[in-house]
Amino acid sequence: MEERYCLLKNLIQKKMKRFKEYISEEITKNDLNQIEKYADKLFAAVGIDVEFTRHFLDRVNDERNKKPINTAELIRLFRLTFKKYGKKIAKMNPDAEAVIHDMETDVNMPFVLNLDRNGMLDLVAKTVMRKKDFKTRNQKLEV
Repeated sequence: MEERYCLLKNLIQKKMKRFKEYISEEITKNDLNQIEKYADKLFAAVGIDVEFTRHFLDRVNDERNKKPINTAELIRLFRLTFKKYGKKIAKMNPDAEAVIHDMETDVNMPFVLNLDRNGMLDLVAKTVMRKKDFKTRNQKLEV
């Protein structure tokens, strides 16, 4: 009887794992565009335009993140970053690089600042990952 119970329990766990994988919400290009609009509105106050690389979209949905990164976490990351470091980022030199690190969710977002054709500062989010002990030589902005 106990052996049947274990077999049934294992079967249910496997089915649930497949179901969770099936329903896991990947961030789409459209989702990323909406997040970019939100971040642009925030950072416009300090003269910064936010951009994402193609690699960012690939990496945000990567299984190496273990727990998937969701849109709410990205929105939170931008909101807290603007609140704590908005003016500081605006004063950084073009070509400066840094990493935004959310200490609560362990989401890391390396970025570079570029000047666009219009002389506006672009914050280009190069990639994103969930990792506890993310190593970098660049400045870390912890939120």
